[in-house]
Amino acid sequence: MVYAVSRVWLAFPDLERAAETYARLGFWVIRRRPGWAQIFLADGVVLELFSLAHLPLNRGCGLGGESELLERRRRFYEGKKGLLDYALSHTASLVPLPAQLEQRDIPYEVIGERLLPQMVLCPPPLPLWLEPPAPLPVSEQTQHPNGVTGLHALVVGSPAYPAALAQHRRLLGPPLGFENHEGQRRAVFAVGHHFIYLQGAKREGLLGLILRNRYALWGALEAEQTLGVLLTLVGDPVFELAGDSAPDAD
Repeated sequence: MVYAVSRVWLAFPDLERAAETYARLGFWVIRRRPGWAQIFLADGVVLELFSLAHLPLNRGCGLGGESELLERRRRFYEGKKGLLDYALSHTASLVPLPAQLEQRDIPYEVIGERLLPQMVLCPPPLPLWLEPPAPLPVSEQTQHPNGVTGLHALVVGSPAYPAALAQHRRLLGPPLGFENHEGQRRAVFAVGHHFIYLQGAKREGLLGLILRNRYALWGALEAEQTLGVLLTLVGDPVFELAGDSAPDAD
């Protein structure tokens, strides 16, 4: 199956402050309805900013009937801020998403236009969504003054790392390999032009966001600059993981 990262969700106590902060960092921030703003990247990824009072899946969003999996996802969001979750979209596949998951024996639920795969029974499932590809944004909205051109990778953690690794293999296929980063061994999965770094962690979910930058700026931004989001910039183009630069196979 072929996937690409389509959306990344972030949550903040004060959305207006967050929107102003990310605008000062050089992003074009598009305000939507109250409690929701978007940042469009040139590679089609959308960073969606929410206020804690307007989180995705809240009880006022009109999703209809309740389910155990949906309720567990809501509990997973409680008390979180900063990086919240992400969605993958399918690309270049004529097989419907439900059939793809059924072929791999991955349980799921249909919620609106998206699918929620039950990746790990406990702790909560990863990743959150599978969805149809989003329409491409207006080009002017993707020309950020800070030079960010798109997503490079998501860093995802799980205290149930062996189970999460096994389920990611079922969903995404085998990893490109494994690498050691700051003393942490992690699996590298390719999702279209993006990567998912899966590693063990004390808490479940999305841990870090790595963006490509045309100005070849490298390194992590200060947490005070990003309101606590672990945000790292890497030069663009980023050399693909191939040959001598590829992570070691396990």
